[in-house]
Amino acid sequence: MWSDSGLLAISLLALPYLAKGYSLANDYTGNNYADFFGKFTFWTDTDPTNGYVDYETVATYTSASTRASGRKSVRLTSTDTYNPGTLFVADIAHMPETCGTWPAWWMTSSTSNWPQEGEIDVVENANNAQNNQMSLHVSSAQGQCQIDQNADMTASKVRWGDCNEEDTEGCDANDPRTNSFGSGFNDNSGGVYAMEWAADHVKIWFFPRDSIPDGSGGPLGDSPDPTTWGSATTAFDSQDGTGCDMGAHIKNQRIVIDTTFCGAWASGTWDSSGCASSTGYGSCEDYVQNMPGDFVSAFWTFNSMRVFT
Repeated sequence: MWSDSGLLAISLLALPYLAKGYSLANDYTGNNYADFFGKFTFWTDTDPTNGYVDYETVATYTSASTRASGRKSVRLTSTDTYNPGTLFVADIAHMPETCGTWPAWWMTSSTSNWPQEGEIDVVENANNAQNNQMSLHVSSAQGQCQIDQNADMTASKVRWGDCNEEDTEGCDANDPRTNSFGSGFNDNSGGVYAMEWAADHVKIWFFPRDSIPDGSGGPLGDSPDPTTWGSATTAFDSQDGTGCDMGAHIKNQRIVIDTTFCGAWASGTWDSSGCASSTGYGSCEDYVQNMPGDFVSAFWTFNSMRVFT
């Protein structure tokens, strides 16, 4: 298993899968690192969320120094794009858990006019959070996107019934389980996240390590069948079936894996999260700059990641 100063780790296990209902479209679980990284590009532009981060390429991220622009990290974007009728499944063993981090496994398009083609945040939160927050972001250019706030789900009620919410907040829901993110997730050896994206809904499931459905229809099986998994953790269901055309609002999505340092979320919640008190630093940026040794746990480990259509 490879790790570099808490940036990213990928455990690559090649497994055969023969899907029936959903058919395997892309397996990001390779035999070596070239298999994995060959399916992604490295973001090297300025962080769009104003993070204190310096995104590097595969050739330059091997040194974990901190520059004036921020701490080195990686942001990977899949070369392939996806549209409705897709199931994403990731077996994740570890994610960043430290104050100052803002990790996410998410999907967005390559359009420069965000969120014109939408965004789906499957795994995301910041600092020392232990509850995952799942979100949709869409543009009002495609009309309304009304979500059924009473949909069958186990997470908190979806905040905002309209995913066109002002200030690009979108609509989101929080998993009440403290093993769904951060240190709580890592202490439980992680688990499996699955996201089903259809024309009338986006559903996300989280299965802790000790409660992953088995068999061929399970999320790690050869024929994953979400209809057998029970209530989704979060269900962004179109209200009355017509409130939000997911295909119009969300399209041409690429998988993104990244760890931002500070930025709008981690810096914006620095005091309220308790990080200012626990670290003794008044700002996220000062902490990240001066305490590099505290980020040994700020890495991802993916056991597998597959996409079905």
